[in-house]
Amino acid sequence: MKGKTKCPYCGEYVIIEVPDGATGLQTATCPNCGMKIKVDVSSEEKKEIEEVVIHPTIQKIKPTSRLTIAGVLLIVVFMLGAAMGGILLVEKDALYHGTGSYRGKIVDEDGNVIGDAKIYLDGNFTGVSDEKGIFILKNISAGEHLLEIEKEGYKRIEAKIFVFPVGIAITSKFVLKAGSGIEKEHDLQSTIIKLIPVLATAVLVISFLPLIGAIFCFMKKGFVVALISSIFGIFSLGFFIGSILSIIALIIILLSKSEFMGEVKY
Repeated sequence: MKGKTKCPYCGEYVIIEVPDGATGLQTATCPNCGMKIKVDVSSEEKKEIEEVVIHPTIQKIKPTSRLTIAGVLLIVVFMLGAAMGGILLVEKDALYHGTGSYRGKIVDEDGNVIGDAKIYLDGNFTGVSDEKGIFILKNISAGEHLLEIEKEGYKRIEAKIFVFPVGIAITSKFVLKAGSGIEKEHDLQSTIIKLIPVLATAVLVISFLPLIGAIFCFMKKGFVVALISSIFGIFSLGFFIGSILSIIALIIILLSKSEFMGEVKY
């Protein structure tokens, strides 16, 4: 026995078939979307089924604005990431102007602090480390410098360092090794400076992924694409605010999975 009814899943009017002579609630398969649906076959209406009865345990998902919010957040992530990447590329030369400070700590191979180690900057003696192994260089021109550290009984350190045109941000650690000779090093700042072009390019590329995720959120399609895009958004940094917004968007997307799928909730 065949009849026409509207599928609650795909919303299409379809022809379904139930066993001849069947009455009451019957299970049938929608030929359009393949979902199992419940239909009520009354004794008076065996030839044409007019209405589908949805099982009481099934509830259609009501659309919310959560995916729209997630999409907006991902657009903001894209804008912040793109701005940060652009600034890193364009304003790199600004890091070589002005003056700044540099802070270091000297220890031995066992982690014990070393005081009275002599400090030279670009060949000029600047002082010694204190009893905590700390030394601070102030009012230094921003950019690359050669730092030399020496202490009797230890190998001399020649390190390329980078001074940012801002206040002291971190303390660089230098390890003096027992013996004679010279150890050549690079501090973390100088390594970061060399990686800035690569980092800026990576930030720009990664920042476009949240934009793609935002589009899928607005379309309410492609749950996996939106999910992966929001995860990559965390690594777009966006002055670190973008990372936080990406995490929020990720949580919203996970909570709204059923809205992507057009599923029913049991």
